[in-house]
Amino acid sequence: MRRIWREALSAVTPYDAGKPIEALEKELGLQAILRLSANENPLGPSPGVIEALRREASRSHLYPDGGSTALREAIGRRLGVPPDWIIAGNGGDEILGLIARAAFEPGDEILMPHPAFEPYDIEARLSGATPVRSPLKGYDTDLDDILARVTPRTKTVFLCTPHNPASTIVRRGPLDRFLAALGDDPPLVVLDEAYRDFCDDPETADGVQLATRYPRLISLRSFSKIAGLAGLRVGYAVAQPEVIGWLGRVRAPFNVNRFAQVAGVAAIEDAAHLDRTRALILTERPRLLAEVARRGAPAPPSQSNFILPRVGGQADALRAALLKVGILVRDGAAVGFPGHLRISIGTRETNDRLLEAWDGAAGKF
Repeated sequence: MRRIWREALSAVTPYDAGKPIEALEKELGLQAILRLSANENPLGPSPGVIEALRREASRSHLYPDGGSTALREAIGRRLGVPPDWIIAGNGGDEILGLIARAAFEPGDEILMPHPAFEPYDIEARLSGATPVRSPLKGYDTDLDDILARVTPRTKTVFLCTPHNPASTIVRRGPLDRFLAALGDDPPLVVLDEAYRDFCDDPETADGVQLATRYPRLISLRSFSKIAGLAGLRVGYAVAQPEVIGWLGRVRAPFNVNRFAQVAGVAAIEDAAHLDRTRALILTERPRLLAEVARRGAPAPPSQSNFILPRVGGQADALRAALLKVGILVRDGAAVGFPGHLRISIGTRETNDRLLEAWDGAAGKF
């Protein structure tokens, strides 16, 4: 029989983002569901972004700038790098796909912590490469174990800091030593920093600065979290121009739409809104961590906009009870942490509502 579909697809489990909120509300008979499962910005986008989208609506019949020039220039000004060090994508997910298309081949080994963001594994398998998993050490990335797994076949090392879903960071000193230990002919190192804007640990690494020292390092960042543009899909990578040039060869001609580009520029220009989002998370995060710990659910020291409390055997029951009253949190088992819940940090009012519902649910089992 003629084979139609690629053999590599048989090893791929599609990423499951869950049901749309509207469908879930209808299914459960709820007026509104508070989604604390997707790590979305609790303040939404900047008013400047909304106005920029209104202005751009009349030009929706025109193709976007294929090179995302204004967006890359705005990012470059904020980060202090030239535009030719930046490539924009349809979310960070597309950037991961570009890296895979440009670099991964059958026989390559793609090294990653486990558990971690599922698309690392998916992109490796789609390319016919072999995912190599390094178990987390508790909630932390084990750089010593990752280094021990590097072989001549290792094409790329994925590091996620802050880690999704563990919420912890790879500290600057150990990361520097790890990168140096890879030697003069290292694999690509992709530093996924989608949540970096929420870090306040002084040992937080800076992938953009590291890219200036390590020619094969790629810093991956996103507008989805800090800027509240998850629905528009705007991500970007920062690396030395040679790396960006290779990624550009596999980029679709108009990969970032007009609305995403103008929204990204407007988001960068409204620094006050970015600061408000960061301040909210940095204020509410320690409070929420302390409150869930007081309820018998300790969590690792989050540097992200979500927490990962360990609930134990009651995790499924608590998640179901919260959903019954209209609060959706992420099943930890689905992201590699059985007995845990991944919970996005919201506004103070939202977090108070979560805690009240938690207390009400806990008394039922």
